[in-house]
Amino acid sequence: MKIQTTRDHLLNKLIFISRALSTKISNFILNGIMLEAQKDILSIYGTDLETNIKCSLNVNVLKEGRVVVPLKILINVLRSFPEAKVEIEFLPDSSELSLTCQKANFRLNTFSLEEFPQFPEIKINKVNNVEYKIFKNLILKVQKSRSTDESRIMLTGILVEINNNLLKMVATDSYRLALAQSQLSNEYLKDLKEPIKVVVPERVLDTIAKSDIKSNEVGISLEESQIAFFLSEKEENKPQENKEDNKSEIKTEYNTLVVSRLLSGKFPDYEKLIPLEFKHSVVINRDSMLEVIKRVSSISQDNIPIKLEFEQGKLIVSMNIRETGSAFEELNVSYGEERLQIAFNPSFLIDGLTIMDEENLIFNIVDSLKPVLLKQEKNEDILYLLMPIRIS
Repeated sequence: MKIQTTRDHLLNKLIFISRALSTKISNFILNGIMLEAQKDILSIYGTDLETNIKCSLNVNVLKEGRVVVPLKILINVLRSFPEAKVEIEFLPDSSELSLTCQKANFRLNTFSLEEFPQFPEIKINKVNNVEYKIFKNLILKVQKSRSTDESRIMLTGILVEINNNLLKMVATDSYRLALAQSQLSNEYLKDLKEPIKVVVPERVLDTIAKSDIKSNEVGISLEESQIAFFLSEKEENKPQENKEDNKSEIKTEYNTLVVSRLLSGKFPDYEKLIPLEFKHSVVINRDSMLEVIKRVSSISQDNIPIKLEFEQGKLIVSMNIRETGSAFEELNVSYGEERLQIAFNPSFLIDGLTIMDEENLIFNIVDSLKPVLLKQEKNEDILYLLMPIRIS
């Protein structure tokens, strides 16, 4: 194998792959990626056995072939190069990979090609195309609310649901729940073959959301225990179907295919968790509230509860820490009922306020110990359910 390309062209794809794959691996070969040069395309394969990625890019192929190399070392070497032409060649006599950029030359040991896992076969029976901008936005709205506790594996993922004309994502760690949804236009509804309701690992969706791929849409293919996401650089670049063998066929430049296992188990019935009736509904300016919460909680380093005290026409936000001191600030609100005290984890409250888009929010409260529902005043496409903390 021998190819020529530019540093950034290759490096960006390698970084994308490294972000999506878990660092907890059980097999040494999974530290590597496979480079496959064919015609004028370099395909890069990476896997941690739960997530598989294939990135394809145009390069100058001088000699076709395949090789498996350590991902982290390859990234480090490319980062050390200036942005210039890079020549990569596999040397079969020594089983080394030669990398040359200007006057710099590296020789890296390679891994066994036979031991590298095969890329899963993807049958494109049903591809649902969703606007990438919407898909990305919903991920960013809910992802912080998922759990990081690996013993509760279902809560570490994000529920993705597509039904009728609605794309919905939900995440929860049992202390809070975030829901974000968006209407799908008729342009994308025509591709919806059947409803989707699956739980996808957050790491996979985070990688897609934070990629620098300038894609107009994301193609979603669902199978029994896995889901595939297709991304491409250009609007017209879509995954093609080979009708003869029904396999995926990537025909366009810069295509990226991410295949992930689905999380199995029972995701909480989130609709039953959201209260339908509230005793108090308070309209609050989002930016003012966010500034006050951040200011008052600046004295805390361990997420000491922040107390919200609603009185006639005002909200008093306070925090009292024996070892550090205290802070409070008043905020004018439209509230005319009985005095009410409620406390929250300040970081969780800030997260909930941050994901809202509108100027005014509604705090829907049952009582000081029941979950509080934050929603926008006009558009209810974003909901944030937050458990209070008991205070003495």
